Amino acid sequence: MKILLILFIFLFNYTTYTQTAKEYYNSGLEKHQNRDYYGAIADYTKSIKLNPNFAYAYFNRSIAKEILKDLNSACADYKIAVRMGHTYTQEIVSDYWD
Repeated sequence: MKILLILFIFLFNYTTYTQTAKEYYNSGLEKHQNRDYYGAIADYTKSIKLNPNFAYAYFNRSIAKEILKDLNSACADYKIAVRMGHTYTQEIVSDYWD
C-alpha cells in the first residue's frame, strides 16, 4: 500500500510540474536576455518539441544560433519561421540568405 501511495505521489507531481511550450519559450527568452544562448536554444528546442508550430520559438532560436555563429542552422530555423508566417523573419531571410 505504501508503495502505491509513493508511486501515486510521484506520478501526480510529475504530471503537475511538466512545463508547457509557452513556459519553455519564456524560460528561453529569459536565458537569451541573460546571454545564456546555449541554454536559450535548449529551451526553445523543448518548446518546439511540445509545439512544432510555434514560429516565435523558431525565430528566437535562430537569433541565438546566429549569435553563436551557427549560421546554417540559424538560416534553417529562419526559413521554418517564414513558412509558418512569421513576417519579420521574411525580411531577415531576404536580406541575408536569399
